[in-house]
Amino acid sequence: MAKSIICNDKECFICGDPNVVKHHIYHGTANRQISEVQGCWIYLCPAHHNMTNEGIHFNHPFEVMMKKYCQRVWEAKNGKSTEDFIKVFGKSYL
Repeated sequence: MAKSIICNDKECFICGDPNVVKHHIYHGTANRQISEVQGCWIYLCPAHHNMTNEGIHFNHPFEVMMKKYCQRVWEAKNGKSTEDFIKVFGKSYL
């Protein structure tokens, strides 16, 4: 399992709760596995994942914000361009 490029601790990325699940930033059949390999995932508590309307699965602005943030981190950590990101993930979120 690849390490996350965003967080190191096994706690909610938003609130620090230790009761967490892994959330792949770029999901779908192909992108979920790519997210795993590329480290594009975070830990989220149930409330910030899918148990409330504030969770990333129901809060579109939160989801888009995390996709943009992760893309910026991926590009910076890998010394890559937006074009490189598109080659891996299929599109840019910026």
